[in-house]
Amino acid sequence: MYAKKGNKYLDKKYQSEKVMKFIRTPHDLWEQLNKEFNFTLDSCASDKNYLCEKYYTEETNGLIHSWEGEIVYCHPMYDRYLPKWVEKCATEKCISVMLLPASTRTKYFHDFCYNKPNCEIRFLPNIHKNGKSGYFMTTDDGDIQEGRTGYIRPLMILIFRNC
Repeated sequence: MYAKKGNKYLDKKYQSEKVMKFIRTPHDLWEQLNKEFNFTLDSCASDKNYLCEKYYTEETNGLIHSWEGEIVYCHPMYDRYLPKWVEKCATEKCISVMLLPASTRTKYFHDFCYNKPNCEIRFLPNIHKNGKSGYFMTTDDGDIQEGRTGYIRPLMILIFRNC
């Protein structure tokens, strides 16, 4: 994420995978999705921030396990592995729901999502709360970094129905 600070861009530390490593879904959005789908597996969690009783962490690697028959919530890091998560959700014999940037120009979007009968795409509106814009992802401890702007790039929910 780039944001101006004076005449310069913010330090690289604000854009690294390390800082963004354990972001979590905004609570209101999670509640709404879980009410609709009743998830059985959180495929991209940590031991501190899992959202379902059954979950995979970076160490246990949800990409290498079968999700067959599960109802999966998948909010991966927005990093170089993101296309692998999309492919997994698109091909595994389960229902998978993903929260992702609305990157409609990417190869994975066209290969696995756009005009695919097993994929429903929901584009999320940009929200505004208390004069701030964007979705506020929490840290691994569930804290929201106060005074910061939320994730302001467009987001989408992908729902893959492969049962």
